[in-house]
Order: sequence, then C-alpha cells, then structure tokens
Amino acid sequence: MAAATGSFAQSTVTLFGGADLNYRSVTTGANKFSGMAQDGIYSSRFGVNGTEDLGGGLSANFHFEGGMNPDVGTAAGFNFTRKSTIGLAGGFGEVRFGRDYTPLFTVSGIADPFGTNGVGSSYNMANAVTAVEASIGAQAAANAAGTFVTANRGNIATTAPSAVSAAAVPASYTYADVNAVRANNSIAYYSPAFNGFSAGLMYSFGAENTNTQKKAGTMTSLKLAYANGPLSVAFANQVTKGGNAGALATPAAASLQPLGATCATGAVNATATTQQCLAAATAGTLATEDQKWTTNFLVGSYDLGVAKLSAGYKTDKISMGDATTLKTMIYGVTAPVGAVTLKASYVTRKADEKLGNQFAVGAVYDLSKRTSAYATYAILKNEEGLGNTVGSTVASAGGLKSKGFEVGMKHSF
Repeated sequence: MAAATGSFAQSTVTLFGGADLNYRSVTTGANKFSGMAQDGIYSSRFGVNGTEDLGGGLSANFHFEGGMNPDVGTAAGFNFTRKSTIGLAGGFGEVRFGRDYTPLFTVSGIADPFGTNGVGSSYNMANAVTAVEASIGAQAAANAAGTFVTANRGNIATTAPSAVSAAAVPASYTYADVNAVRANNSIAYYSPAFNGFSAGLMYSFGAENTNTQKKAGTMTSLKLAYANGPLSVAFANQVTKGGNAGALATPAAASLQPLGATCATGAVNATATTQQCLAAATAGTLATEDQKWTTNFLVGSYDLGVAKLSAGYKTDKISMGDATTLKTMIYGVTAPVGAVTLKASYVTRKADEKLGNQFAVGAVYDLSKRTSAYATYAILKNEEGLGNTVGSTVASAGGLKSKGFEVGMKHSF
C-alpha cells in the first residue's frame, strides 16, 4: 500500500484481508442449525504486514492479522490473535517472535483438500475429541485427569410454552492440544529451501506461567519438508507440556429445582416453572510437566495433473494417568476441471477402538484469482459416547451422526 525510500533502506507496508460467507445447514441428532455462517473455504481476516530492507541481504518484518466475523461486522471487537509476529530474515532463513502458527499446523494442508475450514475440514474429526457424559460427576472426574480437558456443564432442553426452547446440550468434555493451531509467546526458525528440503522449529514459553513447575504450558514443534515438482512430503512433531498453565475449574454441577427455590451458588436455565441450582464448582487442575500431548503427523501429496492425491497419518498421545494414543488417517483428492476444482476426503480415527469417521465432497468455482463460489457437503459418524460435529451445532447425545452442507462465496484482497 505504501513505500518509503531512504539512502540505505526501503520499507513496504501492505494491507490485506478477505471475507467468506455462506448459507449453512447442519443437523446433529436433535439439534439443527440453518442460516448464515462463515469461513467455508477461507478464514475471514484483516491484517497488515511489512518489511524493511536492512542491507547486506537482511530484512526486518512484521505481520499483524486478526480474524473477523463479516456476518455481524465483528461485533465482539477486533484483535490480532490470528497472528502477531516480528522477524528477521536473510540468507540463513527467518527467525520470528510472537503469536504464530505452529510448524505442526502448517503441514495439515498438504493432506486435507479442505484445509481446516468448513463442514468438510478433517479437523472436525482429527483435532479434538468430544466425549458426551450423562452426569457432571463423570465430567469432573475427566477434568481431574489433566489440563488438556475443557468441561461443559450442558443444559436441559425445555418445552415450556412461555419459555424459549433450549437446545439439548448434554454434559461433555473435550480433549485438545491448546497449541494445535497457534502458540503464544513463541520463537521460531524457518530454514531456506535446499534442493527442495526445508525445516521449521518453534518453542513456546506458554502463558505467563506462575506455577512452580516452569516447564508446564511450554511447547516445542518441529517440521521437516520436501517439495519438488509434483511431490510434497512433510513430517511434524509437537509436544505440549501441561496444557494451560492454570486450568479453569470444572463448572459447577446443577440440579433441577422449582422456580424460585433458594440456590446457594446461583441458578441457570430458568423456565416458567423450573430452574437449575448450581452446586459448588470443583477446583481447577494445575498443569504439571508430566502431562504431555505429543503429536506426530506424516503427510504427502502427488499431483498427477488430472488430479492430486493426498494422505496423512496423525497420532496424538495424551500422557496423563493412563496414556491414550489417538490414530487418524486422512485421504484426499482434488481434480481441476476448467475453472472448477472438485474435492473429496475421508477421515477415520481410532484409539483402542474406532472413534468415528467423516466423508466430505465439495466444489470450488474460481470467478477470478481473488473471488470464488463454493459448495461442500459432509457427514461425520460418531461411535457410542462421542459427540464431534461438522460445525455450528453441538451433539444432542453421544454416538450420533452430524451432517451438513454449505454454499457460499469468498473474496480476498
């Protein structure tokens, strides 16, 4: 957008961004969403980046990027949490500081034709695991297992004629690596390419950790990649210690009581005749260094010209209490037909037993280099007790199908 020239240095600053909006319809058990949604093939964003030539082959750079909600104009406010870095680049490669994508995350697009966007994203199945429980007691026990767990109290659906019906949201808990996509307080190095080979390494100091165990909340992420002609292959490893440096407390349990009954710690989900009284919350679990989330991700793709084939094998080992290893396979294909790109993927995940699978198909029509129209359909099948979805809804119970489609448009600048 602007350039300034001096005797020894030249600087450039660029504004960039884009928006992706669609009509989406998703059904997961008794819960259904239909209406305006976003980010079907592209994450809506606005940002500014720039470089300064320092001479001698060196340059300084910055990149500040924030997500936005074009359907409501980012009503909750705007920030730069998508990416906020400064760096130094040269013949040696690049060093970056700040909040950035992890090397692990950057390899995911090689395997998945849908990337990590929309109802067809492999991350609907391959990232977090949502387990549905019938009681808060079981949920509290799960949360005590470590700080990689996010607990949800859930609510009770009501059909009282004078009250707005609530969606059926059962108590559940979700296992996920807090650094699966981005990491705060990080320092990273990315090498230049040598005959198609490149590498990236990141270390995150985590949050502002006040625990006595200073390594809790930290992360290391590494990728090794090779790209030459039609072939792309990459391997990534990532280890997060202790989840969040200070995990949130388990939400308080709730019991159904008549409306107006005295609730010592507050009430929620009031209807015309009832309310849910909260019991005392369970204390939060502190992060410890022996709680680890270790991910290995091997991906590859080969472009045949008429179609590109892709695949990925991902393992997630959760080391806390009884160690659990999640195994994910991703298969994908894209085929260009004139201005249209056809896409399909299949994702399956298991631990000791099968956890579920997802199938997705889609098409993207490029109206120009910056504008596209698209349509995607996906169906995700959960095994008993699990509640992952293709987006925009929560599961009304465990072991259900989640299916949805979206039709939309993306424009970038």
